[in-house]
Amino acid sequence: MRDLLAKWPVWVGASVLAVFLMGLYCFFLYLGGIIPLGGKKAPSYVIILVFQYLLVKKFNAGHSVHFLKLFLFQYLFVLCVAIFSGAALYYFYQMEIGQGVLNEYIQLSISELQVYKAKIIEQEGIEYYKNLLEGINGISPGSIAKDEISQKIALAFLPNLLISLYFKQ
Repeated sequence: MRDLLAKWPVWVGASVLAVFLMGLYCFFLYLGGIIPLGGKKAPSYVIILVFQYLLVKKFNAGHSVHFLKLFLFQYLFVLCVAIFSGAALYYFYQMEIGQGVLNEYIQLSISELQVYKAKIIEQEGIEYYKNLLEGINGISPGSIAKDEISQKIALAFLPNLLISLYFKQ
């Protein structure tokens, strides 16, 4: 456990770099006319996977490391990324420019929902439609940050497991 904690500058530094690269990815999406929310920012998870692989490869280099240490090492990294990216998103969407992006996203989502309103009501009912509309209007910097953190942590389990199994000695 000490060797994991001794590596904190590595996983914290890598976390900051990964969050920066994910932010850059989102910025380029936005420049291309795509609002980087929802599924549009999901491919940024590939950045985390690449970092996980490289960090475990470096951590495991030259000596035998237990599977659970590799697994925990990756989770510490992912937890840092989740916290840093959640905080960055919360801060960004609190700013004036972020509020503009968020409002644009909400308006586009409501417009898209209106296109399918009749079909949704026909198949699922008016209450379901109202819940969807309420959910879209309820998007806030806090909800975005919370989703970012919970999704990163939840999505990390299987890749952590597979990478740890691949590198176990």
